[in-house]
Amino acid sequence: MISAPGKILWIGSYAVVFGGLSHVIAINKRVKCEAYPSDKLVFETTYGTFYGNGNELIESVVNVIKEHLGEIPRLKIRLFNDEDFQINGKKTGLGSSSAATVALVGCLYKQIRGKLNVDEVHSLAQEANFVRQKGIGSGFDIAAAVYGSIIYRRFTDIKKGDWKIEPLKLGNKYDLLLGFTGRSSETVNLVKMFMEKKNDEKFNAFLKEINIENETAIKLLKLGKVDEASQHVKLARDLLNVLAEDVVGVKLESNEDKKLIRIAEDNCAYVSLLPGAGGGDVIFAIGENLNEVRKKWREKGLKLIEIKEDDGLNET
Repeated sequence: MISAPGKILWIGSYAVVFGGLSHVIAINKRVKCEAYPSDKLVFETTYGTFYGNGNELIESVVNVIKEHLGEIPRLKIRLFNDEDFQINGKKTGLGSSSAATVALVGCLYKQIRGKLNVDEVHSLAQEANFVRQKGIGSGFDIAAAVYGSIIYRRFTDIKKGDWKIEPLKLGNKYDLLLGFTGRSSETVNLVKMFMEKKNDEKFNAFLKEINIENETAIKLLKLGKVDEASQHVKLARDLLNVLAEDVVGVKLESNEDKKLIRIAEDNCAYVSLLPGAGGGDVIFAIGENLNEVRKKWREKGLKLIEIKEDDGLNET
């Protein structure tokens, strides 16, 4: 069985799309992929059964694999998500698509080549993801699904593969928590709105300040100073919210989100924020003991998702 983790982008939201430095936490919610001999190529997934087409993610992977590795053997592929990737039919924003892309690429690669080459799986998965997203996005989620928790900088050219990837785990002494609001955000549409402002002078001035805070936070993370790093993550978060509202014209945090974030930070969270592209599907908190946050978020009606830091692409 091949499996790949979901992720939490807590440093570098939006800035990573424009070449800024980010930190991504790989989490213990995984997509698993198995392959069995079959009389035809068939994909059984969480979302139904497909025969090489009819599913954009599968199509993108199949096309890239055929282009680089040749024909795919006749197999029955089983591709299934851990349940917390979706609650009551709504995605929770934990990176199921990127984890599924990596797990599927890894599974097919192993069947064709006989063993895994993690770097090659990463390159193929990045290309499939790039095609599927029509060039929007940064690939941080693919990289974390392969390598685990990382510092990441986006490629300038997908063909060059000139991404920056540096493993950096937080370690298991930190308490990580997600609260699911019941909403689902449209990541691609939100990113498109930011992309439309990339030549705006005010936009880039804000982005420069956000990148300074993110890079300072990552320097402190490397020293093991997660608490101090979180202060800069807060500053970057607040600058991003101003940028979103004043320049892009979109609100990333609702008033209710702000209250839930304040509750977390008033109850021992180092920092709380809407990870990734935001939009309010999940709220993230990190600290040393978040039991009081659990209690108060539950009282506010949030569905809690317990998470821990995890490794990247895995073969069992």
